[in-house]
Amino acid sequence: MKITSQQPPENQNTNRGIQNVQKPAGTEQAEKAAPAKQPAPADKVDISGRSREIAVIMASIAQLPDVRAQKVQELKQAVDAGTYSIDPQKIAEKLLKDI
Repeated sequence: MKITSQQPPENQNTNRGIQNVQKPAGTEQAEKAAPAKQPAPADKVDISGRSREIAVIMASIAQLPDVRAQKVQELKQAVDAGTYSIDPQKIAEKLLKDI
């Protein structure tokens, strides 16, 4: 929507809602005595060197493939050939370590 005119629309009374309002006695002096409000400081972000390092590392990790294709292929061949063996002791240790 583009506004091209600064004049009020025709046939509308623009002074309709204006009333003569008086402030209670003593409020003018209080307003003058009160200090002017300072504008709120602008938001600021400061990233430490350590945060930058972490961001670089995370970007590197994001570029890595989710699946190590070569490792998967090796395991698949071992399972197909029947040479893949599982050490139950190691599995049990890893499960208990996570608890």
